Amino acid sequence: MTTVPTRTERDADVGLLWRRLALAAVIVRFAIPLAAVPLIPFLIRDNITLLVLLRPQKEFVLVGGGQTRYLGEPGVLPLLLAYLPLGVLAVSAFFVVGRAYRTALREQAGPAWLHRAIPPRQFELAQRVLARRGPIIAVIGRLAAMPPTVLAAAAGTSDVAPRRYLLADAIGAVLGFGMAAGVGLALGRAYEEGGVWLTVVGVALFVAMIGLITWWIRREAERDETQPDNAA
Repeated sequence: MTTVPTRTERDADVGLLWRRLALAAVIVRFAIPLAAVPLIPFLIRDNITLLVLLRPQKEFVLVGGGQTRYLGEPGVLPLLLAYLPLGVLAVSAFFVVGRAYRTALREQAGPAWLHRAIPPRQFELAQRVLARRGPIIAVIGRLAAMPPTVLAAAAGTSDVAPRRYLLADAIGAVLGFGMAAGVGLALGRAYEEGGVWLTVVGVALFVAMIGLITWWIRREAERDETQPDNAA
């Protein structure tokens, strides 16, 4: 694997300044959640808002919603504000990097750090499902266990219009956040009224729903291109 990304004239439609800013954002988006892993046991109990800021994942938003219902804090708005920087804004940087280094990503010819941030197997799956379903998969993917960063990078390597994809991703991010926070609020109420077992059942149903949507996405990506598309 080479140390310098291979770029063609088509890759050069992203200016140098934007490319550098996007690369910096990608590194931050990759490094901060990784560095926050040892803090999860402490933050999930004492500062869920900070944990959502560092790791904007649905499960932590759900916990924040449950704490909001049961403890009266931190509140949905603080959770949303914590979710936006890495959960929404930084994802657009992956689209820019995908557009700037589409050749390196498609040919797996870039530096090691690029393929750690955008794993090739996930990237290939994202490419296939985007080819089948288009930008709408950004919305559906936000409701599933699909990395929005990898989907954005795959979209960047395609010919999809940036505004169209990023708008779809933003809508999906808001829906995904609202779903997780809403389920968390409902589970907090379930814990108050029905105890721990009712809460466990609710969490299991939530996980099953995410798993089902993820399974559908993977099935769509792996379908034979010659098969008729019954959903069309």
